[in-house]
Amino acid sequence: MTNFKEFLNEFITKTKEEIKELAKTELENKEKKTSLDEKIIGFVQAALNSAKLNFFAKFVLKKFVLPYICEFTQIIYDLLKTKINGITTKKGEI
Repeated sequence: MTNFKEFLNEFITKTKEEIKELAKTELENKEKKTSLDEKIIGFVQAALNSAKLNFFAKFVLKKFVLPYICEFTQIIYDLLKTKINGITTKKGEI
C-alpha cells in the first residue's frame, strides 16, 4: 500500500473478505463481530507500522480510524446486507 486511498480500498476489501469468511463459521454473531474487529485492528496496526504511508496518513489512521474500527466494520457489514431499491437488482432482473 503506497497511499491513503490505496489503504482505504484495501481496508474495505479486507473487511468484506473477513465478513464473508466469518459468515461460514459456527461462531455466534457477537463472537463473529469481535473476531472481525480484532482482525481489522491488526490490519490497521500493520499499516501504521509500514513505512509506505506518510506521517499525515498515519496520523489520520491513529486518530480517526483505529478508535472507530467497530463502527466502520458495522457500516461495511450493513452495506453488504442491505438491498438498495433502484440499485440492487433481484435475481433474474437486469
